[in-house]
Amino acid sequence: MTAALDLGLIFGLMALGVYLTFRILDFADLTIDGSFTTGAATAAILLVGGWPPLAATAVGGCVGLVAGLVTGLLNTWGKIHPLLAGILTQIALYSINLRIMGGPNIPLINDATIFTILQPESLPDYWSRPLVL
Repeated sequence: MTAALDLGLIFGLMALGVYLTFRILDFADLTIDGSFTTGAATAAILLVGGWPPLAATAVGGCVGLVAGLVTGLLNTWGKIHPLLAGILTQIALYSINLRIMGGPNIPLINDATIFTILQPESLPDYWSRPLVL
């Protein structure tokens, strides 16, 4: 149950990003599908490398912002249609994610994450993760 709630909250943020770009900005941007993964891949590599969880998460967010910047530059300077620019960036990020991680996945079982440092001692894991999200 909690895993479904965790994933629902994470994917809800992604859906909100797609909604904001499509409805509010009138820019059909699919970069968010790849930028979330790129930010997570960057944060995972930094966590395994010994970085503090908050710093690794912040750097991962900045890497996701750079992916959005690439889409914007493809659209404005490259004169590429917004939908195509987002799709090109999203597809490019699949290969970049594999290159960042050096493989298909990175186990974070024994590493501190933002969930482990922000979890209060009095709350069980299945309550604290949705609260952090």
